[in-house]
Amino acid sequence: MKRTTWIATAVTVGLVVSGCTSPGNGASDGGKLVNGGTFTLAVDTDLGNLNPFTTTLGATNQFDQFLYQGLVDQDAAGNVVASLAETFDATLTTAHFTIRKGITCSDGQPFSAADAAATINWVADPANKAAILGQTVQVGTTATADEAAGTVTVTSGEPDAFLLLDLGSVAMVCRNALRDPTLLAAGKGGTGLFTLADSVPGDHYTAKRRTDYAWGPGDWQNNQPGLPDQVVAKVVENPTTAANLLLSGQLNSADITGPDEQRLRSANLFRIDSWSVEGEIWFNEQAGHPGADESVRRAIIQALTLPEIGKVLTGDAGKPADQMLAGTTPQPCPGNTIDGNLPPTDVSAAKTALDAAGWLPGAEGYRHKEGSPLTFVLAHFTSPGRQTEAVELVQQQLKQVGVKVEAKAGDGVSFNNVVVSGAFDMALVGVGEHLPSQLAPLFSGPGFADGGKNLGSVHNPTYDALVRKASSMSGKDGCATWNQAESELIKRVDIVPFYLLPTPNFGRGATYSSVQFPWSIRMTA
Repeated sequence: MKRTTWIATAVTVGLVVSGCTSPGNGASDGGKLVNGGTFTLAVDTDLGNLNPFTTTLGATNQFDQFLYQGLVDQDAAGNVVASLAETFDATLTTAHFTIRKGITCSDGQPFSAADAAATINWVADPANKAAILGQTVQVGTTATADEAAGTVTVTSGEPDAFLLLDLGSVAMVCRNALRDPTLLAAGKGGTGLFTLADSVPGDHYTAKRRTDYAWGPGDWQNNQPGLPDQVVAKVVENPTTAANLLLSGQLNSADITGPDEQRLRSANLFRIDSWSVEGEIWFNEQAGHPGADESVRRAIIQALTLPEIGKVLTGDAGKPADQMLAGTTPQPCPGNTIDGNLPPTDVSAAKTALDAAGWLPGAEGYRHKEGSPLTFVLAHFTSPGRQTEAVELVQQQLKQVGVKVEAKAGDGVSFNNVVVSGAFDMALVGVGEHLPSQLAPLFSGPGFADGGKNLGSVHNPTYDALVRKASSMSGKDGCATWNQAESELIKRVDIVPFYLLPTPNFGRGATYSSVQFPWSIRMTA
């Protein structure tokens, strides 16, 4: 139930299910289902702006799932199921949706096919600067509605191998909120099971269940026992505090890693185990940054002992990654894109490469070029896992080859600001997405300064060509090509995924699932 991974679309990768728990709705913790009550989950960063189209925080996207709903959803097996749309179909360039009857917005106004089309068109308008434009909704996409038939027809601006899932995941918003950005920022105008009731930034966000709601995904019914009356996202940055609140019954759900994990395991609580690629390094390749030089990026990775850093990051509880989407369930394109593509540790080769790039040994043990020191500003989260300790190890190892590393730690909101402003050279943060097509705008096209989403201003022609090829194939037909494209990013050291972090989520007084999370919660006693 990863919530701190930095993501750039509204598709959260949290709540990844493992083999130790089922996605069913029974009281598998041994408790008896009880109706009503409050489900309180811990988030380790403030949620910030709740606009589902602009946030890049996993925690915020997860909470937005309570407030907003997509046209389609997926079940535990990865099958597409009805959500706001009761029927649907798609090709690479066109999708059709029939909107369920009787849906209302959180303000009581009816939600129609015209609202759905307006939402997609709003996202597709570059003037609105939606974070998901170019990912779940392609530039140039248009949507039209037939109100009498209740249907929406969408024509994608570019071929999209996963068009149905991409469009179906867009949070549907009512038109009054589309016209007023302040309403979106406050989490209003929703179509979901809950509506925002109260928020105190830095402390908590409360959502109340809608009594008129009857359009859950798949075969969900609103008369099932155990549904909570409200959900509270409580900001708890300290994992020990979160563990104590969970054990005392003041929390119902929390991701806990590190020293407190074992005592929670011993308490025999409800648990969902997940894996996420938290050991992931990427660079700012803009001109003027040292990472713009591929030979320097390669030397940085050669100077690092990635398995050792991964063990520190995960408290020796993790394992090597095999691809960027290794923590996603269902995994869209399984495979190994890493083995044989990352440069192995070779300190001597790293020093030689830096010499050749003009970065020569200088005062205080650091390298210089034309009077400037070789310095990397390394951006990272203060959590999850042991990122601070891992960053300290990175600093020690790079100092051995004459590279100075200045750590810049922060929560999700501050990290987002650092990346958007380009005030970093290197990041140690997992980039979470759900589909390989959603990764493409993060590693191609314009950067943030030019209105794009390219995290590090990456320009990799081979990757771009393979993305275009994969985009012309439907769904899993293009998986081999998507994996080949990802391999090209890793070969050129544009991104370096290297270690998976186990992130157990512990629950008390409730059960829930990684699949269709808001609708799966059942309170127990």
